[in-house]
Amino acid sequence: MLGIIIVAYLLFSFIYNNTQPTEQDSLNVITDDGSHLQSSSYPYKARILYEGSWYAEMGDPNYLVKEADDGTKTYVLDCAPWERVAISAQKEDYGDGELKVQLLKDDQVVAENSSSNATGNVVINYNY
Repeated sequence: MLGIIIVAYLLFSFIYNNTQPTEQDSLNVITDDGSHLQSSSYPYKARILYEGSWYAEMGDPNYLVKEADDGTKTYVLDCAPWERVAISAQKEDYGDGELKVQLLKDDQVVAENSSSNATGNVVINYNY
């Protein structure tokens, strides 16, 4: 019985260590324009289209990145291709324009939602 437990522990440790992303894959570098640069193992991007100020939470639903900015921006998300992706964006200036949020996978729009309300709140939940 003890042997089975030891073998199971060693097998789990081996699988866990070999499935973790490398340091290069998990490193995000933020450039001056607010976009993230990282390896192609993260195919998802969030595009926020709005002329005023906004606040958004986006990425893996268990680890959302928070961003606040003005105008249209695109962010690379830390979501591997097999994970779920969530985006929640809201107007901060109570403007009249349309707040549109797009989820892109490999630079193709796979989900989109928008709101023209003054307190516009837009949510996208995507399961690959």
